[in-house]
Amino acid sequence: MYARRIGDAWEALAPAKLNLYLDVLGRRPDGFHELETLLAPIRLYDRLVWHPHDIDGSAEFSFRYHPFSATTLVDQAPPDERNLVWRAVHSLAAAAGRPPHGSFVLTKRIPIQAGLGGGSSDAAAALVLANAAWNIGYSPARLSDLAAQLGSDVPFFMAGQTAVCRGRGERVAPVDSMPRLNVVVVAPREGISTAGAFRELDAPEWNPAEGRQGHTRLAQLLESLRRGSLTSAARWMTNALQAAATSLCPVVERLGTIFASLGCCAHQLTGSGSAYFGVMRSARHARRAAAVLASANLGAVFTTATCR
Repeated sequence: MYARRIGDAWEALAPAKLNLYLDVLGRRPDGFHELETLLAPIRLYDRLVWHPHDIDGSAEFSFRYHPFSATTLVDQAPPDERNLVWRAVHSLAAAAGRPPHGSFVLTKRIPIQAGLGGGSSDAAAALVLANAAWNIGYSPARLSDLAAQLGSDVPFFMAGQTAVCRGRGERVAPVDSMPRLNVVVVAPREGISTAGAFRELDAPEWNPAEGRQGHTRLAQLLESLRRGSLTSAARWMTNALQAAATSLCPVVERLGTIFASLGCCAHQLTGSGSAYFGVMRSARHARRAAAVLASANLGAVFTTATCR
């Protein structure tokens, strides 16, 4: 992830993500869950812009949504201290020993409560953007340390590429030589809270001594993807939260049925849902499948691809 200058403003694009693999190893004593997951960024972006002055000419800190995307978001994700962008900006300012300033404007395109990581990606974008706009000059490693304090997925978005993430998600191991995957994503109108999905899963306590039972499965998935064998990769893709999410949002099961009828290479839930995706044979296949899914009127449909 990077920021670019536009006149006297700065801009950063925040991608969504898909979980190509997600295993929940158990509940940790700190209340989090021990995870092992393969995350891939996709070309579906929020846009965060910093201006030195707000619309009223003030140089004091402000954070708001672009009017295009603000209709329902203000209630669902208020632009205040409860928002990850707000917290990211203030976290960086505190670390640098200076007050936050300027206007941050977020245009949302990534649906919320969908398992697409939009809030975490926005937080990563805020760190990168403020670091550049305020000329702080922190290294990527220093920013990643701040990112880990904000949320489990935020360090992944700082890495900017497909990665295996472990722990609660903060331990990021970038993966090279990944193919571009053509995907179709459907985000139902009903969202699922991450906490609700994990409660429904009711995972056992994590015992580090038991090791990672799914490690071989993940290794096989990575090998298949590197070889470009989507048929083989489909055998190893999984999401441990899918059954729990389906019980909370029944439309997930219907999406699985429709995707299965479209001849895609693989399909599953991303994150804790409610978004569902299919890996298609080609961009043309993705466009045809998206048309069918749009006609089903089950939610917002996105035709996109992974970022390498």
